[in-house]
Amino acid sequence: MSTLDNKIQSVKSRLKKEFLADTRPWVVTFSGGKDSTTVLQLVIEMLLDLNEEQKKYKKIYIVTSDTGVEMPIIEDYTTDKLSQLQGFIKNSDLNISVNLLKPKVTESFWTLLLGKGYPSPNQTFRWCTDRMKIKPATNFLKSLTEKNESILMLLGVRSDESQARAESIAKRDENHRGFSKHGEIPNAFVFSPVKDWTNADVWTYLSKNPAPWGIHNDMMKLYDKGSGEADCNIALNPEAASCGKTRFGCWVCTVVSKDKSMANMLRNKEDKWMLPLNNFRNKLEEYRYDHSKRQPRRRNGQKSVGPFLLSVRKELLKELLSIEQELIALGKMGSKKLISDEEIAQIQKEWLHDGDFFETAITLAQSVDRLIDYESVKSFDETERTYIDSICQENKIPTKLIEDLMQKEHSYRHQIKRTKIFTEMENLVENFANGIVNEI
Repeated sequence: MSTLDNKIQSVKSRLKKEFLADTRPWVVTFSGGKDSTTVLQLVIEMLLDLNEEQKKYKKIYIVTSDTGVEMPIIEDYTTDKLSQLQGFIKNSDLNISVNLLKPKVTESFWTLLLGKGYPSPNQTFRWCTDRMKIKPATNFLKSLTEKNESILMLLGVRSDESQARAESIAKRDENHRGFSKHGEIPNAFVFSPVKDWTNADVWTYLSKNPAPWGIHNDMMKLYDKGSGEADCNIALNPEAASCGKTRFGCWVCTVVSKDKSMANMLRNKEDKWMLPLNNFRNKLEEYRYDHSKRQPRRRNGQKSVGPFLLSVRKELLKELLSIEQELIALGKMGSKKLISDEEIAQIQKEWLHDGDFFETAITLAQSVDRLIDYESVKSFDETERTYIDSICQENKIPTKLIEDLMQKEHSYRHQIKRTKIFTEMENLVENFANGIVNEI
């Protein structure tokens, strides 16, 4: 028996022992990547080895995060895997549920960036991970511990991933069963069954053992593409420097200076349709460091570089919707959207706080045939807007100027000293007279 065969049998035996040791539910985190797939496959193979009575001994929850801004081809892949898993679980009558966790619409990426004007994330202001992944997962896990008193989380983390990961695993205090306490959730414990496996172990296992719910060829192809190695065959060369070590993230991620996986994907002719997404991501990063695109005050009134200007947020939403239409025309979106109806409605609510009484977000969505269910008693209704337009036409004044003047006045609503507002309003009128675009 090979060393890997010994590891496989050892993990399965350990999983079976722990599964039958108590009635506490298991939570298996699943991203669709190689490590989480390995853990999930080992767990399900272990379950299939048990008799019918033991298979339903306790509940297992498969947990997957949907940030709403995953790379489209990764989102398609994950959706397909979850569908395969659900079909297999139903046909096999296993006591497993698949749970897709999403952030609240008020904390989604587009609500915070386009709605509130948060600058795109970077290493010093990485606001995305906590809101889009950690909070939804934490809330779900807390609800399980409240209902079941205790849970065990199975993670696909390995010491072989990186030096930092190895150090993190080594620091964990484990109890007599080899479980460590979760850092934030009381009565939640963590178990990493493949922490001692190498990268080669994982890929060899997956290449030689098709999952009960389907083969892994599509996953291997994605890692191949993301590595940037045209002849990188993971199944044959799992130890190669780049093979199988690709990391896929959100297509809008600006925490990294360059999205290497996206850049490598774009080298493939069949994936070049994602270029507009990469260009948009680069614009988000560029605008973050361009102070002319941002307000001179933070939302608390402190003098500093603040949120994106409302005009910039409008520009970005318009471009995002345009890219969405372009990808739909290419047949790349299916029924999916780059930004949801709920997010657009929430963005409009946020813009209303910044003086956008003309419902620009809703209007932009309608211009590309997106019909958003939205109604606000604070913004101008159709009759009021028509009346304002008519007055502007009678006096030969652009409605946009009136809109900008109202937004400027609204921006001073919480400031004690308002002396500058008159100068700024004069500048708005003068710029319009000179044909200069105003940025609010």
